[in-house]
Amino acid sequence: HNEKLSNFVFLVKESHSLCVPDNESECPDDPIVMPIASASGVVLSSSSSHIFILTANHFCETSDMEKMMGEVKIRAFIGESSRLVDSVTYSEKADLCLLQGLRFKEENFETTKIAKEMPSIGEEVINVAAPDGMASPHTRLMFDGNFAGCEGINCVYTIPATFGSSGSAIYNSEGELVSILVAAATNFENVSMGPHVSLIQTLIDTVEEEIDIY
Repeated sequence: HNEKLSNFVFLVKESHSLCVPDNESECPDDPIVMPIASASGVVLSSSSSHIFILTANHFCETSDMEKMMGEVKIRAFIGESSRLVDSVTYSEKADLCLLQGLRFKEENFETTKIAKEMPSIGEEVINVAAPDGMASPHTRLMFDGNFAGCEGINCVYTIPATFGSSGSAIYNSEGELVSILVAAATNFENVSMGPHVSLIQTLIDTVEEEIDIY
């Protein structure tokens, strides 16, 4: 499970706003940074200078209310380090977002293998996530579940999920990425959903000519 754990990313959406001074106080030189939301992600691959992270697009999107709070940025926490990341491409239909950020000199990542097909119904899958923002350099939450099948492009898993689980990787028994969590069933505690693996490959293919991800 080493590559699954080391490629896990904890993502935080931040608002960077400038202080408005009043008569009694002065503003700091740096913007005021406030966390807005959190999510999970997975490092797909890395180059000599950058890393590429897959997560859920609904986390990457900026709402009108968030825009009112200031400039919105996404910070990726991997192990002991963090960096700001930018969106490369996204798919609203599949709820997928591809981010890129700087790769630090001492970092080494295993390239995440993408499955060529979905598991068989009932096959065991593994999920690495930060539900409710539960993530630190010293802890990783892993969940076992089963693949329950797909209705079109939407696939179902018996994996517990809540806020912060969005974007977390789902692996088959071979350690290959089959999906990421993008939604949780409201009436069940351990039912969640993610896009078909073919949509992940399609997203990567849209930028492969410009950016060498794999």
